[in-house]
Amino acid sequence: MAIPLISNVGFTEVSSSGVLNDKAGTAKSKLPVQLFKLSGAITGNLQMNNDAAHKKIILDTNGNTITNSSGSPLTTNSSTTLELKGSGNVQSTLKTFTSSGSADTTISEADNSTVVVQTDTHTFDTALIDDNRSAGSGTSFGDGTDRVTKPNTGSAADLLVSGTYFSTGYATLFGGVGLTNINRSDFAMSFTHAFLEDGTPISGAIVGPSGPSTFDGVSADQPDTNTTHSHAGGTYRFMRWNSALVGVNNGNSGTFAIEMFIDSSTGKAVVAIIGGRGAFNQIKNVDVVGPTAGRRFIFTNNLAISCVLSGSDPFNATVSAGATNQVDRNSTDSSFSLTGTISGNDGSSRPFALKDINDGTGSVNEDAYTGTKSVSAF
Repeated sequence: MAIPLISNVGFTEVSSSGVLNDKAGTAKSKLPVQLFKLSGAITGNLQMNNDAAHKKIILDTNGNTITNSSGSPLTTNSSTTLELKGSGNVQSTLKTFTSSGSADTTISEADNSTVVVQTDTHTFDTALIDDNRSAGSGTSFGDGTDRVTKPNTGSAADLLVSGTYFSTGYATLFGGVGLTNINRSDFAMSFTHAFLEDGTPISGAIVGPSGPSTFDGVSADQPDTNTTHSHAGGTYRFMRWNSALVGVNNGNSGTFAIEMFIDSSTGKAVVAIIGGRGAFNQIKNVDVVGPTAGRRFIFTNNLAISCVLSGSDPFNATVSAGATNQVDRNSTDSSFSLTGTISGNDGSSRPFALKDINDGTGSVNEDAYTGTKSVSAF
């Protein structure tokens, strides 16, 4: 009596993504040899689940491609090695990652690259620009006349005082709209002047009322009491340091006062410089410090290749492999949102991706594979 031959090979044609076990069917998937052959291009992922009955698994691309734009093209969890054959490209085309948050973050999609949000290492000054004159021109000031008009309207006819003044929208740095937060030791102003008789263009700092300060070694008076001033339809909080700048430029500048105004309706701040000898007073820039707790963001690229960070919130840079990019933000906003992008090929012209061709627990043998696979940037 003839004994019928029962094939031990399960042959399955594959034309779409999905689980290969299911495509073979219940009976066929139990055969010890599994041969899968692509009959067309596959977009997405092919998954092979573990089955103790399997002794050999072959996936023949048959000249067709497998591409996955969101992950790995293969997921084999089989304890039996999957043998990849054929000339079709097997590639992940995932090249971008995103991340957002407001605290230290590890980005697993980018080989555990990190964003560190530091809240205690960055402080900042505000460089105040003269609204009505070029800050670099060194406009003289100080004719001894104290004329007050409505500040910060942008019109040359509405100068706060005769001479130079500086304005900014960052009223918080001046102690808030009510100037109540100026009574603190970490509030400070410094002034850049144009002449160098004393060897430096930077004055000493004037600080809040908690202690005396000096300018080029000369003590400055404490400010007058915070008051409200009304003029030309506006209401302004007002504070004045009498004899604030004394002895700069080897004393040639004379003695002059600093006035600060906060427009209560707009929150804009104005620094006015009153008195002194105009021929020697050319203040170009005002720096104000405090309260100035900023945020520092540090991205560390743990990928094996460079990546491009975009979005400007706050990163916008190309970061080399293993390198960092640091961005300081002049506010207390700790939030960030970024997109990272990779590109390029390795030395064998295989395109980089953010996923390997297999993200399963099993292994893939490529000895008989002649196509171009993608390689992980990890």
